[in-house]
Amino acid sequence: MDLDSILKSIELTVGRFGGRIIYSYREEFGDPELGPHVDDVGLDPRLVDALKSSGIYRFFRFQFEALKSIGSGRDTVIVSGTGTGKTEAFLTPIVDNILRNGGLKPGAVLVYPTKALARDQVSRMRLLSQPGLGVRVSVLDGDTPVAERARIYSDPPDILVTNPDMVHYGLAYHGKLKRLLSNAKFIVFDELHSYNGVFGSHVRWVIQRMLRYAGDSILIGSGATIGNPEDLGWKLFNRKPEVIEGPRRRRGIAVHSFIDSGHASRWSLSAALIAALVSNGLKVLAFTDSQQMAELVTRIALKNYNVKVAVHRAGLKAEYRKSVEEAFKKGSLRALVATPTMELGVDIGDLDAVVLTGLPKSYSSYIQRAGRAGRRGRAGLVFTILGDDAIEAYFASRPGEYFEQSVPPSYIEPYNMEVVKTHLAAMILERGLLDLRILPVGLREAVKAMESEGLLRMVDSKVYGDFKKLRAYMESRGGLRSTGYLIKIYDGSEEIGSRELPEALYDLHPGAVYYHAGKPYISVELDLESGRALVRRITGEINFYTRPLYTVDVEAIKPLSERNFGPVKLVYGEVKVTVRVEGYVVKEEGSGVTLSDVLLQNPLIWSYWTKGVAGRYPNPGISDLTLAISSYHALEHVLITASKPVAGVADTDVGGVSYPSGHIVIYDSSPGGNGASRLVLERIESIARVSEEIMASCDCEDGCPRCVFSPYCGNNNQLLSRRGALKVLRSVLLKAAAPMELGEPEGEPLA
Repeated sequence: MDLDSILKSIELTVGRFGGRIIYSYREEFGDPELGPHVDDVGLDPRLVDALKSSGIYRFFRFQFEALKSIGSGRDTVIVSGTGTGKTEAFLTPIVDNILRNGGLKPGAVLVYPTKALARDQVSRMRLLSQPGLGVRVSVLDGDTPVAERARIYSDPPDILVTNPDMVHYGLAYHGKLKRLLSNAKFIVFDELHSYNGVFGSHVRWVIQRMLRYAGDSILIGSGATIGNPEDLGWKLFNRKPEVIEGPRRRRGIAVHSFIDSGHASRWSLSAALIAALVSNGLKVLAFTDSQQMAELVTRIALKNYNVKVAVHRAGLKAEYRKSVEEAFKKGSLRALVATPTMELGVDIGDLDAVVLTGLPKSYSSYIQRAGRAGRRGRAGLVFTILGDDAIEAYFASRPGEYFEQSVPPSYIEPYNMEVVKTHLAAMILERGLLDLRILPVGLREAVKAMESEGLLRMVDSKVYGDFKKLRAYMESRGGLRSTGYLIKIYDGSEEIGSRELPEALYDLHPGAVYYHAGKPYISVELDLESGRALVRRITGEINFYTRPLYTVDVEAIKPLSERNFGPVKLVYGEVKVTVRVEGYVVKEEGSGVTLSDVLLQNPLIWSYWTKGVAGRYPNPGISDLTLAISSYHALEHVLITASKPVAGVADTDVGGVSYPSGHIVIYDSSPGGNGASRLVLERIESIARVSEEIMASCDCEDGCPRCVFSPYCGNNNQLLSRRGALKVLRSVLLKAAAPMELGEPEGEPLA
């Protein structure tokens, strides 16, 4: 690969759109610090031979420290960059124990976030494939044939590989899995960084259920991008782990480039970059954080450049995603556009370049995505498009700071009520009944909620359930990546996918253009009561997409904690959010220009409880009511924006609403909460400082995409004042007055 000629080609492509490469950064890291030779640490001779046969003659320092920690029986979390040898760090002490002590089987259970990743990782474990080692490995998941499952239960392997979903349903429905877990001396959760938000909340309870049968097991976590490994380990394991840290960056060479998008939309420029890279003989993976934008980029690349490209995202049938992965791995497909579904390390073969349609939701996501390119001794190319976005403008003027960031913390909400209800149903199915007296307080509250729904009943302190109802309840909840509120999507009588609420309100309202597997559909009907959306295939060419117009109102706040932020008392707690989708805007596909506004005859209304942080911000002498609400609305936007680099909070993980009375509420967008707004509360001072820099450094008249506009704004970025917001924020940062009481919000809300 001739890097200079490829970069020149990209410069020409970008230049045709009036853009330019504004910054390039070359990353080069060698091997981690070396530790002792494999002969010198007292391992079983068979394991020493296997390590040498797989090319390992000497441990890295962090691998040796992990070996000692795990070998001493301590719960351990290993954090080290992509391709640095984390797998060998936890496999070596496990295999050594199996060879030396034998004992009950399986000796270890390895849990991976997805079925595909689990099978992929087994095929890539060089250590276990060495002849003469004699360690048997089996995969137990939804694709394991019935006969193979029977063999696993009757004659367990030395190492069992599975995923959280299999454990979740297996414990509830199949008693045999409990025995396997009770035998395991080690339980490993690889790709620990993926257990974030709602998924992390679910896995936390899966682990607690596992520990009922495997309480004496040593828990091990492993991940590449964890900013708070001890805290995340504690929240997931409910036990304090020892943290072993290797180098945080991957081995190898990568060239990172920031691109100013010029006059083009990021979707059009992304498609052009994909085409240019493919024409240079490269294999390309593009990322976007939105399912519908992934579909849009794919469509533009196919239509305008005739590039063979496919989309990979959640909500598509598993068979389709698997066929796309296989084609991309073999090279018959040279370009793929994905959402975060491809961040994890599923083997897709040699990959030359990564295109990011914008800065990802967090720096850890950037590291994960960038790390996919050039992982087999080849240099990787990473191109990130920066457009009219406040954080992108912030880092465009100080790009070096982006690559000097520390990895942000992972966040979960352990007591998300909707998540807990799912696992309460599972616990009763697996145990028969529960004793209310020994349940944590958070579970007791969920018991009461489920009793009122007719799912559980209490007799004295014992909790019982109707097994048929509980099975149906679990099946309706949508698995471990959902809080349980799913909309199934139908094209006629055929179910083609699903979308979770509240996102389904924004993507599937009547009139919405919805892309599925590269094909455009129009939403005809969204029935919230039945949980169904009816869509119709668009057969002709279209050159537009839609965005919802909506309002959000916070109807109730139940405080859990509070803290002062200058003259603002911030209250964190449970909030009841009501979303009202009233219409949509139609935008031109290439430029993003608004073509028309459409109002719905029957607005869609949906309410849910979540977690959030609320405060009443002062009025620094703004007498005009319109300017006041414009100031608070703009401040709400920029606080959410600044949470992205400061706390690693995805802008899709939180929502916001502001009121003329000065009340601003930032809430978790997931029903029940995901932990993001709690991080906003904890880091509000730093978030405020970045917010001030964003607004103070912008030279627009009084609000633009580079400071206070948001792509998720419910009223299409109307009523926003950068100057007013800056005035309000500075009055908070400079004022030492006693905090105002929260009180009740007044006036019409803006989201």
